[in-house]
Amino acid sequence: MMKCPRCHGLMVINTCLNVENVINTVWVYEWRCLNCGEIVDAQTLANRISRQERGSPGHAQEVA
Repeated sequence: MMKCPRCHGLMVINTCLNVENVINTVWVYEWRCLNCGEIVDAQTLANRISRQERGSPGHAQEVA
């Protein structure tokens, strides 16, 4: 069981068809929260990790 990172509600697997064009049609699996609607998929997680590594904009970064 996965808990939502935003509201700690129950997340379920959601299956979507990602249609980029006629040739590239891909099934995408994502987690969706039943309480708040938060959607988490592989691309969302990768973007959040990348943003954390760079430091989020608008916040002062520590100077060594």
